[in-house]
Amino acid sequence: MSGTSTPELRQPQSQRVSDRIAQLSPDQPFYTFEVFPPKTDIGLANLVDRIDRMSSLNPTWMHVTWGAGGSTQARSLELAGASQGMGLETCLHLTCTNLEEGVLDKTLKRAKELGVVNLLALRGDPPRGEEYWTASSDMFQHATDLVRHIRKEHGDAFCIGVAGYPEGHADSPDKLADIEYLFEKQQAGADFVVTQLFYDVDVFMKWYKACRDRGITIPILPGIMPIQNYLSFRRMTNLCGTHIPDDIMADLERIQHDDAAVKDYGVRLSVKMMRALFDEGIRGYHLCTLNLEKSVTRVLELLEWVEPDATRHKPRLHRTLAPNGAPLPKVVNSLRPRPDSSQSVAGPDIARKDSPASWDEFPNGRFGDARSPAYGEMDGYGVSLKLPPGEAMRLWGEPTSLPDISRVFSSYLRGTLPSNPWSEEPLRAETATISAHLIEMNDERHWWTVGSQPAVDGAPSADLVHGFGPKGGYVYQKAFVEFFLTGPELDELERKSAEDARVRRESGEGDDALVTWFAGNAQGEHRSNMAKGDVNAVTWGVFGAKEIVTTTLIEEMSFRAWCEEAFALWREWSLLYAVASPARAFLRNVTETRWLVSVVHHDYKDRDGLWKWLLALKTPQQDEA
Repeated sequence: MSGTSTPELRQPQSQRVSDRIAQLSPDQPFYTFEVFPPKTDIGLANLVDRIDRMSSLNPTWMHVTWGAGGSTQARSLELAGASQGMGLETCLHLTCTNLEEGVLDKTLKRAKELGVVNLLALRGDPPRGEEYWTASSDMFQHATDLVRHIRKEHGDAFCIGVAGYPEGHADSPDKLADIEYLFEKQQAGADFVVTQLFYDVDVFMKWYKACRDRGITIPILPGIMPIQNYLSFRRMTNLCGTHIPDDIMADLERIQHDDAAVKDYGVRLSVKMMRALFDEGIRGYHLCTLNLEKSVTRVLELLEWVEPDATRHKPRLHRTLAPNGAPLPKVVNSLRPRPDSSQSVAGPDIARKDSPASWDEFPNGRFGDARSPAYGEMDGYGVSLKLPPGEAMRLWGEPTSLPDISRVFSSYLRGTLPSNPWSEEPLRAETATISAHLIEMNDERHWWTVGSQPAVDGAPSADLVHGFGPKGGYVYQKAFVEFFLTGPELDELERKSAEDARVRRESGEGDDALVTWFAGNAQGEHRSNMAKGDVNAVTWGVFGAKEIVTTTLIEEMSFRAWCEEAFALWREWSLLYAVASPARAFLRNVTETRWLVSVVHHDYKDRDGLWKWLLALKTPQQDEA
């Protein structure tokens, strides 16, 4: 069907996915795709385009995730409605924890209006910073309660899926009890099961057979997540407590710095797992896409379940209205394909240059392109501390003063703490080259740093510290740093950057500022010395017979999205502590009074230029002295 006419106003006929499964031949493989709501409006529009293309791969249905505590409620509904409106049967994930009174029933009502009749009912984890978590009501303590509620209030209007845990739920030490809970979900009215991701087929099959022996007869779809890059893989498996077989871990550690190789390995591992599962009689699979299309496309091509290049020849779908009644936006990305800042240039086995599928080929993290459907979080489940509350409190203490907070940041920079609320990964090697400057900012100024990189002038692309991409190239970086500071300190930073720009103009050095910055606070206010639409390109690589590859951008759209998340993490940190505690009150005050600023120094040949410039700023305390 051509997509050149105006959007259709009718919703396609909805169908329960359990009925779809029943209509399939017993030997026919089928699969679903899981996506999450992007952090930006343009990312959402581009994801709708991506889902449109991926529909040519014939998924039996789509899944749309639901953030912790309902944190993505509006976007999840919008995305589910858009997917359903394009003729794709869509399953909306739904949790019952940490929802305000009435939100659950309003969500179910809205889902019906959108034609979404398939749900994945989850208890949901509390936001990981919330130690004093309670369910949204006494009615909903477990996913079974949610299934019963939906069946009681809506009968068979919805097809209800539930989660299964082949390696056991993180909160349960008893795998047999987990299987019993799954049986109870079936008895309450569940229609199918989607499992948490795993990488050990033998573990899954033992659990699967134990489920069948217990009398669990509803379809069980194993969760398969093709590995996209090493860091996102470790983050996801650590969060889920997933066991990684030794041979897989050894293979990945050898290639962890080459994202194209990791991505290709992830494709081939998924194919190997799915073939082994198919040989055991498993016919349905749940594919976690991380909002990227190339890996799942390649997996299905190598399995010979789809024709090669299926998405490239797909006619456009008519689009229905978005949930708010407006036509769904069509956004065409104008940027050239490029990987994220930690990634190498994709090889021909994975990326096809300039195809719509590959312009944001890799997980699009903090410094990627905010237009990407995969921009921001790697899992789409909302802001969290990534640590259990008890462990977080043990590591970070109970801060009630500025030095207490600075100690957390500086200890992380020194390597004596494994994480802080903004960084759960070990420091990269290049941070060690500027750690003394960062520690001084934290200890002496109480400027708490959450992102940085050193200036680099033509490091070889094979350099183990700064390099990326194929050998024989060169890497360049402008120094930048992101940190929290007070309002008066931001005023001084703004004054000095403006004065320096004026001096440069008057002396004939150029019209461009040497230092540019974005700033924002918890109240949603934003300031900058950059013009609307300006972009800071701070990392790029030069390779033989190739275009310059720009891997790291800092721009207003991405900064605003990150700023909102950064201040949400302050609030998550405060929730570790009791309501009336000094630590919670102090952290809440810090949240409301600090600004986040991202500062770029544009002379990449001056290794110390940014740090000298910042530490020369006069603070209010210095003025008083």
